[in-house]
Amino acid sequence: MPLLLLPSRRQFALLATTALLSACRTKNPRVPTRPAPSSSSGALGSGAAGELLDTEDGTLPIDTHDPQRGPRTAHAVLVVFSDFQCPFCRDMANALERLHKERAGRVRVVFKHLPSPSHASARAAAIAAQAVFLEAGSDAFWRFHDRCFAHPRDLDSAHLAAWARDQGVQPAALAARAPEAEVVVKQHMALAARMGIRGTPRLYINARRVAGAYPYEQILEWVDDEL
Repeated sequence: MPLLLLPSRRQFALLATTALLSACRTKNPRVPTRPAPSSSSGALGSGAAGELLDTEDGTLPIDTHDPQRGPRTAHAVLVVFSDFQCPFCRDMANALERLHKERAGRVRVVFKHLPSPSHASARAAAIAAQAVFLEAGSDAFWRFHDRCFAHPRDLDSAHLAAWARDQGVQPAALAARAPEAEVVVKQHMALAARMGIRGTPRLYINARRVAGAYPYEQILEWVDDEL
């Protein structure tokens, strides 16, 4: 009859510890952002009124001037640098919209402007979109955002003003908000330069850098890794 070898007390303790650690690695991560230092200057785009996200490319501020949707308690924070005339950014926008619906309450999407100098109307669209956000809030911004991506060849001043009016932002209010909006857009662009971002779309899923366009299924897999 073969001899049955039982684990020693030390081996049993090691097995129990390993099982416990494995159980602790179940998907219940902490919220990935941390508060911005209270000593910050409070300037637009500084992160002083919001949070900091540590990424592969450095610290990324998220503040109240950044259009966003999803709860602050979400375990997956997705920050996208985007350009309204970039076709790959449109694909990314569609993917993030789908994620927002399919992982409702579990993801948070933050938008930062990075209009390319090679896209003639991208900067004006970015300023108009940010002005709509400052004047009318997040829901109005995301509807305006969708309109811009749906009609990238129509980003002239007349269309932008009409789309803003559809969100309840009259031309006078749009013009009044434009200088403040331009400051935010410039700060987003400066932040991108500091982080070495040279093209769009650039996505951060918590710390993970995602440069360029990827299939939705791949982005979903990376997001689910954080949930």
